[in-house]
Amino acid sequence: MLRNTCLLLAGLLLSCVVAAQSDVEGAADYGLLKRFPLSWIESYQQGPTPEYLLMLSELKKANNIVVADKRKALDGQLTRITYRIPESHQSADAFEHFRDQLMAHGAEVLFQCTGRDCGSSHYWANDFFGIAQLYGLDRTQFYMAARLGADYLALYAVQRGNRRVYLQLDVVSAAGGSELVQQLKVEGYAALPFDPAAPLDVVDPVVQLLAEFEPGQAFWLVVHQQGRGAEETLAQSGLLARQIEAGVRSAGFETVQAFGVGPLVPSVLAGRAGALVVIRQVEP
Repeated sequence: MLRNTCLLLAGLLLSCVVAAQSDVEGAADYGLLKRFPLSWIESYQQGPTPEYLLMLSELKKANNIVVADKRKALDGQLTRITYRIPESHQSADAFEHFRDQLMAHGAEVLFQCTGRDCGSSHYWANDFFGIAQLYGLDRTQFYMAARLGADYLALYAVQRGNRRVYLQLDVVSAAGGSELVQQLKVEGYAALPFDPAAPLDVVDPVVQLLAEFEPGQAFWLVVHQQGRGAEETLAQSGLLARQIEAGVRSAGFETVQAFGVGPLVPSVLAGRAGALVVIRQVEP
């Protein structure tokens, strides 16, 4: 009985020690995502990356080189965060915690895999991330590549053989919003995050985007907004559109017209409260 009590106390003390761990110096969370409860940042890196290869398929070895059939080369600012997850939780718990937040923000999933369908954990840990702590059991790994606004994210969770759970978050922020510029030039439109409660916050990003185009190029600004009643939300989005148009015009871009479409294009909203789509007008 006494032995069992001592073991219980020892376990409680150990759990307190684990919960009391602090982040590595200089570390910070990615602003749009909340960390897993009681987790801490064990490794943190930030700096420019001339070429980050975002993996969009499983990793495999061919001719002694670890490769992925599909990948996307990115140029921008890389933030690399390694979280240690409390050992009372599994890798699936941590992965779902972050994935659910990304979905709530309207992230676009580019690729995801689970377990052995991702390839060897050894490849992800050592050849892709270059972080040995991420080498775990293949069956416990989860990976997702996603796009959120101008940011691209690689999310990876795994449990090691010693039961330690890690979650890796890589965020590549496109330099100067170049990814949005490229999308607007090639596809003719680009979607920006938009908060209906603070509509003028989107004016500066729009102005920076339009500044990359020739003077006189015409654009439509389309405000999408969630709401219960279609007519009321249409009216509200129209009012917000006029406010944004006025702000952009006051910055010297007079060839813009703004429209509010409320909740009538739900695929663009993708769970978000609002979205602003910039459309480049093409001469007939």
